[in-house]
Amino acid sequence: MIDTHAHLDMLKTKQDLIESIEKLDYIITIGCDIEEIYKAVDIANRYDNVFASVGFHPYDVKDLDIEKVEILKELALKNKKVVGIGETGLDYYRDITPKEKQWKFFEKQIELAKELNLPLIVHSRSANEDTVRILESYAPFKSSGIIHCFGGDIDMMEKCVDLGFYISFAGNITYPKANSLREVLKKTPLDRLLLETDSPFLSPQKRRGKPNKPSNIFYTLEYVADFLGMEKEELEKITDGNVKRLFKKAFSEELVS
Repeated sequence: MIDTHAHLDMLKTKQDLIESIEKLDYIITIGCDIEEIYKAVDIANRYDNVFASVGFHPYDVKDLDIEKVEILKELALKNKKVVGIGETGLDYYRDITPKEKQWKFFEKQIELAKELNLPLIVHSRSANEDTVRILESYAPFKSSGIIHCFGGDIDMMEKCVDLGFYISFAGNITYPKANSLREVLKKTPLDRLLLETDSPFLSPQKRRGKPNKPSNIFYTLEYVADFLGMEKEELEKITDGNVKRLFKKAFSEELVS
């Protein structure tokens, strides 16, 4: 099983980290602020089955100069384990970073992902209309990307799939009140479906109230498979295949042999 989105440097204990690395085939750890990007790369370089994606979350660009995006380029070019750009995107849920600055950083990181031919990891919260608008303005996306921890509606999902993106669901898909999100899941093409933990956040329902970790992805896998009327082994094969098709740099013969 592959966890496409975790923040390994933020896990509560070293035991959680080791357990997850041992139980999962691969993990993509995400760096999304000026300190975490280096931690993500370091962890990826220490473990064979961990890769990194580096970017700046919309909340974390508040006090950054746009020139800092060059750091992401340097990390991606110098480290073979850096296989994506992001998470980046828009978040209007809290009034932390002005919208105009979020747009500027999002667009700059889109341009970087396209320049480097790497998948783009997109964060969108309470900003779905603007997220789609900006993505559409940069189409096509030759190297695709992920709308991570998807929280939009069916219309947004379909537009993002049309743009070539994968749709990733986290542990909140298992929550009792997530009926509208499950309706989106039901309509998501299987060849564009991914699963993630976003750990240490959004623990699945069976572990809710406790810090999340990548090994909890099996709870989400079981729930989603049951909801879709599939065997969990079949769903795992599908989602893992999607990951390997998307992250070409990660799953080249050189890195996984």
